[in-house]
Amino acid sequence: MRLSYSALSTFNQCPLKYKWQYIDRIKVPPTPDQFFGILIHEILEEMLKNDPVIPPIDKMLDIYKKQWNPTYFKGDISEKEFYNDGIKIIKDFHASHSPGLSTIYSTEKFFEIFWEGHKIVGKIDRVDRLPTGEIEIIDYKTNRKLPAESDFGFDLQLPLYQWAAKNLWNDVDKVKLTLYFVRHGKKITPEKIRNLDELKAHILRTVNEITNSAFQPTPSKLCSWCEYLNQCEEGQKYLLNIQSPKSKKEPSIKPSDNLNQGSLF
Repeated sequence: MRLSYSALSTFNQCPLKYKWQYIDRIKVPPTPDQFFGILIHEILEEMLKNDPVIPPIDKMLDIYKKQWNPTYFKGDISEKEFYNDGIKIIKDFHASHSPGLSTIYSTEKFFEIFWEGHKIVGKIDRVDRLPTGEIEIIDYKTNRKLPAESDFGFDLQLPLYQWAAKNLWNDVDKVKLTLYFVRHGKKITPEKIRNLDELKAHILRTVNEITNSAFQPTPSKLCSWCEYLNQCEEGQKYLLNIQSPKSKKEPSIKPSDNLNQGSLF
C-alpha cells in the first residue's frame, strides 16, 4: 500500500474522507486554511531555493500578491485577515533569516521508505546541515495558535521525518526535529515524541483498519475545516447540532496544518 502521513491522519480523522480523497480521488477546491498554508509554503520555498542569496522582500511580496486567489474565500470576511497574516509572515521570515548560519540541503525534499511491503512517501519542507554536522528537519506550520507541549506526544509526523532522514542520509547520526510556527515566528523542538517502534505499530494498525474498513464517516468538530463538507450529509448534520464553529475554540493543530505541505502523495 502507498501511504503518507497525510493519508494516515486522514483515515484516523474520518474513513469516509480518506475514501473520497485517496481511493475515489474526488477533487475539490481547498479550504481557505489549506489554500493559505500551501501558498505560504510555496513562497518560503521560493525565498530559500538559492540560499544564501535571498530575493529582495519586495519581490517576494509581489509573488505573494500575484498568487493570492480570493475565489477560495467566496466573500468570507476572514480573507483580509488571512491576506494580512501572509504579508506579516513573509516580512518577518525574510527579516529573521540569516544566510550562512546553516547550510540548506534541500527544500520540499521528497522521500520514499519501502517497508513491510508498503511504500511510505512524503515531503520534508526544509533540511539544514548545522555547523555541528547535525541534520535539522524543519516543518513549517501555519497554525493560528501555538500547540500545547502535550500535543507533541501524540504526533507521528516528526518520527516519520526522522526515519526518512536516516534513510536519505546514511551518514547522519543525529537529527534535530523542528516545527517552525511561522505565524508566531517561533521554532519548537519537542522534547518528547513517539519512537520508531510506536510509529511502525501505528502504521501497521492503520493499514489493517483501512483494509477492513467500510469507510463510514466519523463526524467531529474537525468537519468545520473539511474540504468535503459540502457533499457530506453526516458532517453537515453534526455541525447543525452544535453551536457555531466560529464560537468554538479551535484545535491547536488543524487538519490543514498537516497537509504537508509536508506529506502529500
